[in-house]
Amino acid sequence: MAEFHNERSSDMDTDTRLAFSRQGAPTSPQTPNQIAEMGRLLNSGMKNVEVGTLQQEMFETIPIQHFKEMKRVAKLTGSKISVHGPLVDPAGFTQQGWTEESREENERYIKAVMDRSHELDPDGNIPVNMHTTLGVPGTITAVDEKGKPMRWKAEEVERMRDKGFTFKRGEEVKQLMHVVDKEKGQIIPLKREVLEYLDEQRTWTPEERLEMLNRTSWDQDQLQLMSYNKAKQELEHMNNRITGDPKWLELNTEVREAALQGEGVPKEAQLELEKMHSRIQLNNQQIAEYDQHLYSGINSLHNKYVKYRGEPQNEREKMEYGRAEKQLKKTRKEYHNFDEKWHKQVREIQHQFRDEQMEGPEYNHKINQLQLQRSEFHDQILSDLSTLPAPHFYVSAEDFAKDKSVETLSNVAAHSYKKYGEKSPILAMENFMPTTVLSRADSMRDLIKKTRKKFVEKITKSKGLSESEAQAAADRIIGATWDVGHLHQLRKQGFSDKELVKETEKIAPFVKHVHLTDNFGHADSHLPLGMGDVPIKAHLKELEKTADKDRRNIIEAGAYPQHFKQSPMPQSLEYLESPVYTYDAGPSWAEARDMYASYLVGYGDILPEKHFDTFFGAGFSRLPKELGGQGQANKSQFSGTPNQ
Repeated sequence: MAEFHNERSSDMDTDTRLAFSRQGAPTSPQTPNQIAEMGRLLNSGMKNVEVGTLQQEMFETIPIQHFKEMKRVAKLTGSKISVHGPLVDPAGFTQQGWTEESREENERYIKAVMDRSHELDPDGNIPVNMHTTLGVPGTITAVDEKGKPMRWKAEEVERMRDKGFTFKRGEEVKQLMHVVDKEKGQIIPLKREVLEYLDEQRTWTPEERLEMLNRTSWDQDQLQLMSYNKAKQELEHMNNRITGDPKWLELNTEVREAALQGEGVPKEAQLELEKMHSRIQLNNQQIAEYDQHLYSGINSLHNKYVKYRGEPQNEREKMEYGRAEKQLKKTRKEYHNFDEKWHKQVREIQHQFRDEQMEGPEYNHKINQLQLQRSEFHDQILSDLSTLPAPHFYVSAEDFAKDKSVETLSNVAAHSYKKYGEKSPILAMENFMPTTVLSRADSMRDLIKKTRKKFVEKITKSKGLSESEAQAAADRIIGATWDVGHLHQLRKQGFSDKELVKETEKIAPFVKHVHLTDNFGHADSHLPLGMGDVPIKAHLKELEKTADKDRRNIIEAGAYPQHFKQSPMPQSLEYLESPVYTYDAGPSWAEARDMYASYLVGYGDILPEKHFDTFFGAGFSRLPKELGGQGQANKSQFSGTPNQ
């Protein structure tokens, strides 16, 4: 093991040191026997333990008595517990898409996780770590010919502003953006593409495709109604041609006179007149059906606009929405007045002809005239609706997930605060892979800000707190878990270490909890610190500037003992230059490398072996892992067996 000493040096190295007292380790997430897992970590000398499982079914298998026992053990050993909650999507996405029912179900489950976590530390604000997403795909940044992330330039920003888009100089250019069909809850990818037209080469951005998708959907809904209206008008004109035909008038007059004189109507004339009446009746039935389609369609179109218009995305939309609201108010009033007046006129005509033959020429003429008036008015309504800006039927998965997650998380935090007050658990949202939603610094920061704001609104109303008191509570119990290993996956998209550390700088003021792990940027490999190329010290340096100084730093290096059957702690302690003693002065584990390397490779009996036989099991080979040993301490004189 001596050859694995960390000697890596780069421009991202810092003099940051992290005391062992602020470090922690997770239990295995693959077993519900968390009490045994916690004991294993405490036996190694760990003071901060993160318990929990990734699967809901496994988390639900942990007995409530085990939560109480873990609380008792933590109190006896002076250790602290945090919780890694199961993988649950706060927004409500499943493999089948999104539904409001799934969001509500997940909200109830996260509340239950918070309640059970409170059992572990009822006197403190236990951090409860939940992922921001279960893996909903977000955006992928475009790269240039050198493999570097592309960013909007000043001249490109101006060009896109003329099209109504408000990009910022230096903002990342999207190569792929996933959007959500708000009506169906399905996810659709939109790519940035360069197309060869006859006269020029044209680049379509995902944002432009999104706008076109919304406009096309809106136009298609209107075209469907226009097709109904056109078919209805053709039937109305057909009826007018029949009733305006001299033959129709002649036959009706002949039939009426024959009836008045008590004479029989010629059979040929009767059959021809019945045929015309049948045609008119059939047309009227179809007209009534189209009327119903139009009535439902126009109201559905109005409902879609109101339901999906969302907030204006830029100044252009803001102006369009303001103008649309005035037009919509006028249209609603006109529609209500016309519809009420039209039905009244129909009833009057039916009353007027109730004792006569309803299918007579005069009756049909008047009804047809009313139908034409209604068709003309439907044309006007459709024209009014067509001037409205296209609603946001489709929105970016990032924005949609954020909106739904804010609702879920603010409700969860309010639930906990109402039950536990100042002792409420900390809801710490963890960034997932950076190509998934709500996993970059900007989006996580916005998620937390909006969740806190919504929480404040709920608490001030229900608990009678002042806004400042509610805001203080929000700042204390709602924050982020920052996983530097997950963030490092941006290396796949060409991001540099400096750009990654910039992400940490943005999110640092909101961080309540930290996950430290190492990898090479292409897989979440969970290596010990210093065994990959994550600039962990640089991230820690940024976090130390503004983040909560009482936060716990959980070292997630479970892949190493799983595959190599050795503890990850010596490498991590060395990399972090953690002090050997409880105070900061004195040697660090990096400086004491030769001493523990001797233990690891079996060089010499530096300390009395009998001492370690007695207290730790079987000599140097079974020293506690944090002291450089290879064995286990579960056979020591202090193994917890009876009468010891």
